[in-house]
Amino acid sequence: MRPWNIIIAFFDGAQSSARALRQRLAAAWQGAQPIGATTVPAGSLQDAALDEIDAIVLLLGGPAQTNRALPVLAMLEEASAAVLVLLEEPPAPDNAYEFAGALTMPADLDDVRLCATLNGILHRQEEVKRLRQEVSIAQRFQGGLKGEIARMHEELQLAAMVQREFLPRELPGLYGVEFAALWRPAHYVSGDIYDIARLDNDHVGVFIADAVGHGVPAALMTMIICRSLTTKIITGNSYRIIEPSEVLARLNRDMILRQGRTTRFATAAYAIVNCRSRIMRFAGAGHPPPLLLGADGSSRLLETSGGLLGVFEDEVYEQMELELALGDRLLLHSDGFEQAFPAPKADSYEQRLPTPRYRREFERLLEHATPKDMIGAIGRRLDDQRGSLHQIDDLTLICMHAGPLVGSDDAPPVEQHDDQPVPRLRMT
Repeated sequence: MRPWNIIIAFFDGAQSSARALRQRLAAAWQGAQPIGATTVPAGSLQDAALDEIDAIVLLLGGPAQTNRALPVLAMLEEASAAVLVLLEEPPAPDNAYEFAGALTMPADLDDVRLCATLNGILHRQEEVKRLRQEVSIAQRFQGGLKGEIARMHEELQLAAMVQREFLPRELPGLYGVEFAALWRPAHYVSGDIYDIARLDNDHVGVFIADAVGHGVPAALMTMIICRSLTTKIITGNSYRIIEPSEVLARLNRDMILRQGRTTRFATAAYAIVNCRSRIMRFAGAGHPPPLLLGADGSSRLLETSGGLLGVFEDEVYEQMELELALGDRLLLHSDGFEQAFPAPKADSYEQRLPTPRYRREFERLLEHATPKDMIGAIGRRLDDQRGSLHQIDDLTLICMHAGPLVGSDDAPPVEQHDDQPVPRLRMT
């Protein structure tokens, strides 16, 4: 068992006192582990190997030496050295010794109390050294982890930028039919995707999909879905606009062909709007049904049958045909809105449960004239919700408004009356 390495440091004029203290310690020490004490000038501690020193006893003769001791104390505190300061006068409150983590005792301390105090410091210092090593290791790991987190953060930001490039840059407006969209990922990237594209002089295709899951895997699936989406076939100088039911069937088969060992699912909805005749054809694949807000203040869900994408290769998707009336608004949304408007006093668990409150929020959008205003209003309502900074799920909303028919001299007339009947539906 090696002896404890004790350093007795002194300033000018206190060398004899330091030697006397060393002799007292050698004579009075009764600890299980022996000590080896050495006297050195306090100024030489800067050049000492402090890691090899177990404790330092610093002798101070008076206030004048206290000022000289401040740099030494700061250096010892930074090195986490165990320091016992022997003072001839009691220290003032909030003194520099306490700040440096040094223990202060009177210089005339008897041998028993001196040895007991020093023995306690020495045994404590063993634990301090062990903790210092663990902190040092943790700091090294923290540095590496911080760098890894920064790299992941940069990669996720890049992934978010790439995913946004799959979204339409401009939303087409045709013959008075206007569109606007809200897209809010819960994290860096989203499991939701949408597309609004002009198919020819009369038709606009509207697509929305929600990959099952969250984060990067779901976001990657949305990109695959976008690349696999086929809405029009061009042959020579002619083309064919693919019906919504066929679009979803093709997408379903393509997803199944691309699946590996892990099965991935998605919900989707696709509509083709003839903006001149105001006829819309629509099909859904396990997606929340769109909400039709009538100009007369009515609202109805447009429900169709059809299972999730990526499950059954021969799945059949039912198609609906709808005649839009002047002033009708259509909302296509992802299922994140079912948790977006929890009850005011809902706890953390209840906030994750679906509620029908989102439909009332959607119906309030009839107060706004344009899709852009509707999206702005629902965005503000989302911001007002408790917990909006930590969104539970991805949110996507597409608003379509059938405004006055404009932009075509040969468009068929559309008669509208105050008692406009409910738009007729036809299933195909």
